[in-house]
Amino acid sequence: MRKRLFTVAVGLALISFSCQQKPAEKPAEQPTQQAQPAEQPQQQAVAVKDMQAFAQQKGCFACHDINTRKVGPAFKEVAAKLAGKPGIEEHLAERIKKGGVGEWGNVPMPPQNVTDQEAKDLAKWVLSLK
Repeated sequence: MRKRLFTVAVGLALISFSCQQKPAEKPAEQPTQQAQPAEQPQQQAVAVKDMQAFAQQKGCFACHDINTRKVGPAFKEVAAKLAGKPGIEEHLAERIKKGGVGEWGNVPMPPQNVTDQEAKDLAKWVLSLK
């Protein structure tokens, strides 16, 4: 029982810390260019790296990691569990924006300071990490 209470207390402390951080400035949008088919894999790699940096700025890594469970599930664990479900990108974006509890245990995920589009982009990125 003590171990469970300790885990919940640590989780809430981490969540509180991540919620108190100032919201990061939006990354500067780069001009769009028509990409050649040969350049697409490189551009996708850059986009993934940009989303990882964006998730870091938003404090997602305070409770999550790509490969390892922390306070919340690993992003790859989320992608594996939710892969292929209809409407899952919208559902995950809503969970990111509004928060929630119960889908991954008793530690709540607080609402995140992101726009609707940022939440969709983060959800799409997480789901791409299979």
